[in-house]
Amino acid sequence: MTDRTKALVVINLNNPTGAVYPKEILEALVDIARRHNLILMADEIYEKITYDGAEAINMCTLADDVFTITYSGLSKTWRAAGFRSGWCYISGPQYRAKSYLEGLQLMSNLRMCPNVPGQHAIQTALGGYQSIDDLIAPGGLLHEQRQVAYDRLREIEGVQVEQMDGAMYLFPRLDPEIYPIESDEAFVIELLRQQKILVSHGRAFNWIDDQHFRLVTLPAVAELESAIEGISDFLAGYRTPSAPHGCSEAG
Repeated sequence: MTDRTKALVVINLNNPTGAVYPKEILEALVDIARRHNLILMADEIYEKITYDGAEAINMCTLADDVFTITYSGLSKTWRAAGFRSGWCYISGPQYRAKSYLEGLQLMSNLRMCPNVPGQHAIQTALGGYQSIDDLIAPGGLLHEQRQVAYDRLREIEGVQVEQMDGAMYLFPRLDPEIYPIESDEAFVIELLRQQKILVSHGRAFNWIDDQHFRLVTLPAVAELESAIEGISDFLAGYRTPSAPHGCSEAG
């Protein structure tokens, strides 16, 4: 935290880890914003995509005395990315961010071509039947894709992975004693070249080491199984020759 710090950004449900932050963590983050007089920016576009009883808590409900901007849209929960339609709403003491709001209003007034069809879709999506509930329930498509991806990754020796509680991402860690990867970016490029499988490297998300990659769980179950088999075959070429053989484990 420095004198140049103006805002705290919180992405919950989280990308790339699939974590759903508990209330005590969110309250601690709100307290940081409160003590340092920061704008709180809450990216909550995945908020309805939770599994097995995980609860997504809107940060604005914990921060009525902190100026908060909450972001969401149609592209995730309602699977309408092509509509390019999203929104933000403002809560808390707006007088603390008067100049910021003036700038926001100015930018919105300068936009000459609003996405009118997309705006009509928002009301229909929010007010209609919420199909996401069926997709995230046991037996639902997103739930099953999540489970298959997690199970198959755990079967690969030296791959440690936490099950996601929300969103559509897993963030596996590769044991460096088994897979001595010097550059996670080079790793994912070579995976793409050899296996035609695209994942994101951990450092793309400002992660601190080269041992992680992000896997999106949206492909069909059969495609996920095939892709993770390809990842397993590819990892066999990265193994340290002296690496012990044994069971993989969840991180």
